[in-house]
Amino acid sequence: MRKLLGRPSGPVKLAVRRVAPFSVMTHNMALLVSPASYLGTDRDGTIAEIVARIRALAPDVVGLCEVFADGERTRIRNALRDLYPHFREGPDEDDLESDGGLLLLSRHPILAADAMIFHACDGWDCLANKGVIHIRIQPVSWPTPLDIFFSHMQDIETDNGVGTLYSQLTTMNNFIVARRDPAGSQIIMGDLNIPGENPQHRAQLYDRLRLVDCWILAGNQAASGHTLVIENNFYADPDDRPSSNHRLDYVLMRGGTRLVPILADIEVLKFQRNGRFISDHFGVHASFDKIALISYT
Repeated sequence: MRKLLGRPSGPVKLAVRRVAPFSVMTHNMALLVSPASYLGTDRDGTIAEIVARIRALAPDVVGLCEVFADGERTRIRNALRDLYPHFREGPDEDDLESDGGLLLLSRHPILAADAMIFHACDGWDCLANKGVIHIRIQPVSWPTPLDIFFSHMQDIETDNGVGTLYSQLTTMNNFIVARRDPAGSQIIMGDLNIPGENPQHRAQLYDRLRLVDCWILAGNQAASGHTLVIENNFYADPDDRPSSNHRLDYVLMRGGTRLVPILADIEVLKFQRNGRFISDHFGVHASFDKIALISYT
């Protein structure tokens, strides 16, 4: 808790309160558009399946990456409009590049929102306006709002991917600090493209964003919970499969000065349709059912 608060010493008083269950979900959908190629076998079925799975799981906030086609984002939004009347998408700007392919759905009204685009990029990632979407919501029975930052970041395996991704982490942190409500907490999630099993890359993620990894917080090993795996039958051509397993998709948390969510559970989502996984990535779902209220006297 002290690590979450950034307060290694001094008096801190906590009062734990049970709240209405609250959960978030992130999933990279691999719905690529030209000039890239879709690598799966059933694009329409993938969209139908993710809609059905979201409806069954019903998280409070859902973030989907790599939904680049406007019409497909609209199809997903319309199919879930009764559960998720509030949304943000993009990010985008007036240029030739694709938008960022992000879709962020919320069951709760959006109190504030913003977005940013990473202008540092490398390789194929420069063809899309990758960035961060921010929303602020008020979960049921929480006394302070919650800031959520959703992103799809630079591919670390391009020629200059490592340095570019590290730079994006710093840029994201500056954006978070400028937009957050310091009293509440922040959840940062998405396909952050940091291989969680690599100590060097993982240290950069933690140091530059100054946060806690919910997967580790739940007692899991850093080199577990892979979301990009060799044995994934999503691909129409098996040669497109990755050569190693990686944990690239995250739910991360940074505590506020007055409130910290208490993690109840986190799981990797392995959705299938007709015996095939629906994406080259697995998703992540995290839930919270308590909060810690903080005072310093």
